[in-house]
Amino acid sequence: MVDLSNGNNTNMKKGITLPNDTLSEKSLLSCLILDSQSFDEISDLKLEGKDFYDPKYGIVFDAIKDMVYSNSPVDYVTICSHLSGHNRLEEIGGQGFILDITEDQVSSVNLRHYAKTVRDKASLRELVRQARKVADKGATFSGNAQDFIQEVEATFFGLTNEAKQGSMVKLNECLKENIKEIEDTSRKAGEIQGVPTGYPALDKLLLGMQAGQLIILAARPAMGKTALALNVAQNTCEISKLPVALFSLEMMAKELSMRLLTQRAKVDSKRIRTKDFLETDLRRIGQGIKQLAELPIYINDNAGTNLLDIQSACRKIKASEGLGLVVIDYLQLMSSHNKALPREQQISEISRGLKNMAKELECPVIALSQLNRGVEARPNKRPMTSDLRESGSIEQDADIVMFVYRDEYYNPDTKDQGIAEVIVGKNRGGEVGTAKLTFVGAHTSFENIAYGAEDQPGG
Repeated sequence: MVDLSNGNNTNMKKGITLPNDTLSEKSLLSCLILDSQSFDEISDLKLEGKDFYDPKYGIVFDAIKDMVYSNSPVDYVTICSHLSGHNRLEEIGGQGFILDITEDQVSSVNLRHYAKTVRDKASLRELVRQARKVADKGATFSGNAQDFIQEVEATFFGLTNEAKQGSMVKLNECLKENIKEIEDTSRKAGEIQGVPTGYPALDKLLLGMQAGQLIILAARPAMGKTALALNVAQNTCEISKLPVALFSLEMMAKELSMRLLTQRAKVDSKRIRTKDFLETDLRRIGQGIKQLAELPIYINDNAGTNLLDIQSACRKIKASEGLGLVVIDYLQLMSSHNKALPREQQISEISRGLKNMAKELECPVIALSQLNRGVEARPNKRPMTSDLRESGSIEQDADIVMFVYRDEYYNPDTKDQGIAEVIVGKNRGGEVGTAKLTFVGAHTSFENIAYGAEDQPGG
C-alpha cells in the first residue's frame, strides 16, 4: 500500500518497520476535510506532508494546508480539483483515494490527538534514521573521536529542539503559575526568587540571577572582573547546591583553582607564590581546600572552546546533576563557526548563541567581556554599555549588563580606597544602579562592604 519511492520511509534493514500510525494519519485528514477551520487547532505542531508515513496521505495534507492558508474552501470536490491542477491526483490513486478518506466518520474532538500521534511517530522515525546513520558512520569513521561525538550530539540535540515546539499559551494558564509563585511559602518575605550572587547590595538590584538570563560582566583590564565572576560562582554553588561550570579561554585550570583557593582561604596570593607563609596560612589553606573540594565546580580551560563545546559539556552536567550557573571568561576569545564573517558579526552570532543556550539550559549564563579603550579617554572613566568591545548585539541579547569599576586604579588618592563599584547598566528584570563592594587585592576577592580587609568572617 505504501509507496516508498521518495526514500522518507525506506526501511534501512529488511524486515524492520519504522514507527507509524496510518490510521491516525487517515483520521486526521478526515477531520480536516469535514471541518477545515479546525486546522488552527494543530497549526502550532508545524506538521508537514513529509511527516506522514504514507506519502499519499502527506500529499493530501499539504494540499489541505495550502488551501487553508489561501482561504480556499476545503471539501472532497475542491481537494480533487486542487490536486488535479497540480498534477498530483493520479499520483495518489485518483478521486477514489480522497473519497475513501471522507467516508471515514471520525470525531473531530480527537483531532489534536491524531495530529500529535502523526508528529510523534515522525519524530521517532527520524530518531531511528539518525541512530542508524550514526551506527553506520561510526563503523567506518577514521577521524578524531571527539569530533565524531560532537557531531552526534549536535544531530540529536537538533532533533530534541524540534520536538520542543513552542505553542501559544492562554493567559489563564500563565496566571495559574503566577498564583503558585505568589502563594509559595518556601521563600521568606524579602527573599529573592532568583539565584543569589552572595552580595546583598547587588542582589537588591538584580533580584537574583534568573534561569535563562544572559549576564554580561565587563570591565577594563585589572579591574577584577574574573575575580568577581569566581566569587559569584563560589557563592552560587554554595547557596544553590547546584553545579557551576567555568569555561576559561585565557587562564589555565590550575590558575583558576588557585585563585578560588586564595579567595576561599583569604590568604595573600604573594605569600602562596613565595611560600612565605604566616602561622595561620596553612590552616586556612587546608580549610579552604576542604570546603572547595565539596563544591561541584567544573573547570574547562581549553583555549579553542567554541559555543558547541560549551553547550555539549553543560548538557552533560545538567543531565546528570542539574546546573546552577555557567561562567565564560571571556566572550571575545570565543571562536565562531563562520570565520568568514566580520569579527563584529561573529561576536553577535556568539552572543545570540549564548542567550539561546541560557534558555535551553534554564540557568543563568555569565559571559565576561572586554571594553573599548575609549573609556580611558573620558574624565569620568566609569564604563557604559556603549563601551562594550565589538558590541554588535551583545547589549541587545543580554538581559543584564554589569561593569566593575575601582576608582583607586585611576585615582590613587581617592577616598574610595579598596572600594569597587559594580555598575548595573542594563537590567530587564530589575533596577539599574551601583552596588558597592570591598575589593581585597591581596587575595583578589570581593566582599560585602560591611567588612573590611582585616576583619573578614573567619579571618
